[in-house]
Amino acid sequence: MPAGRICRVSSRARAQPAVARTSFERAIKLNDGYLPARMALAGELLAGNDIDKARTLLEQALATQGNQPALRAVLGDIAYRQQRYPQAIEQLNEALRLDPQANSINAALARVHEAAGNAEAARAAQAKAGDVPPLLDDPLMQRIVPAVDTRSAQAPVATDPVQLAIGEANFLAAAGNYAAARAALDKAVRTTPNNAILLANYARIEIAAGNLEAARSRARAAVGADPKSVQAWIIQAVVLEIANDDNAAIDAYRRALAADPKAVRAHIGLGNIAMRTGKPSDAVAAYRAVVTSAPDNTEAWARLLAAQSVVGQCAAAVREANDNAARQKDNPLFAELRIRAVSTCPAATAAQKQAVLLEGQKLYTATNENLAQISEAYALALAANGKWEDAAQTQGAAVYEAVRAGDQIAVAQYREFYQRLQAKQMPAHPWPDSHPLIKPQRPSLPARAPAAKPAG
Repeated sequence: MPAGRICRVSSRARAQPAVARTSFERAIKLNDGYLPARMALAGELLAGNDIDKARTLLEQALATQGNQPALRAVLGDIAYRQQRYPQAIEQLNEALRLDPQANSINAALARVHEAAGNAEAARAAQAKAGDVPPLLDDPLMQRIVPAVDTRSAQAPVATDPVQLAIGEANFLAAAGNYAAARAALDKAVRTTPNNAILLANYARIEIAAGNLEAARSRARAAVGADPKSVQAWIIQAVVLEIANDDNAAIDAYRRALAADPKAVRAHIGLGNIAMRTGKPSDAVAAYRAVVTSAPDNTEAWARLLAAQSVVGQCAAAVREANDNAARQKDNPLFAELRIRAVSTCPAATAAQKQAVLLEGQKLYTATNENLAQISEAYALALAANGKWEDAAQTQGAAVYEAVRAGDQIAVAQYREFYQRLQAKQMPAHPWPDSHPLIKPQRPSLPARAPAAKPAG
């Protein structure tokens, strides 16, 4: 079943399950929220028939990452194995809702319906079955450069050796084992030396390892292998941004868009450069291109709201934020965007400000996720309604959450608004001026701990 196999990587093909399991367990210890490593470990557990442990491992991720279609698909597979057919159908249907392109899930649904005795539903699902597996986002690597969706009905992720090598390399890199990550990719490069996707991902690994020259070489090879590869041009652009060559990076992003006019990361890359270089109107146009083709992309809407606030288009931003929140009533991220947009816009009416105050209070009291940023949004709503003391105290809670998490960059950002609210000064933008949505940071190599000095 493709959904059940999605998280197996080539360590298993090399008959090294113990090595793979150790690597994934280490990756989870280093970053408990890193879902790809958790999925990979679940795959190893399922291969060893430890179904209950795999189920527990993945259900722990549902609270924070339940919007990941691959997670839902594998939980559906587990429920099927345990003969919990209603739960299996529920999980698989949710995976399909999250990723309608993933037609391999229909084959899984067919099996579940057949096992549950619903032959008609099984036939209907099987008629829509295909080879495209559900997406599994890789947020760790996306902090460096988000990967383009490279799925193909002819080369499903679960069986394509190149994709397996890329998956294994990312898991190993997450555990800090860059030498092993390179070894996995080198093996694939020897087999398919001119695969642009493989070479682009190799460049991503080199960036994560802090090796700019090696990343530059791999990115150059990727665009040489396929000048129409979106992912190759995007990684090339990121390498150029790291090297402080924004003009060349802009050209690379535009080449990515020539290959795919809807390439999200190319538009966002152009928008970020525009924001960083004092051209917010250009950023508005770039981010607008994303939300036009992907209206549910909350990141793009957040970036658009930030750019609109900088160019003085907050009234339009409020209208769009209201529309989005009404359309996505169950999505707290869109609710947060509306609260920030209305609270910081001078054109917002008193009724609108009162409405987001109630919404902010509801969100603040109900959520256990993203508490710091929700606290900040609620603090803005309080301030917009003249409740300055409560606003400062609530923003102080955001500072506390950032301190507790040990995120010094976030602490500085939350303190920026805290000081303003203490002084009864309404912020001009929905986020602090130092926030990456207002001032996107230039991509850079990861910081490395200084080498220990020799004893004596």
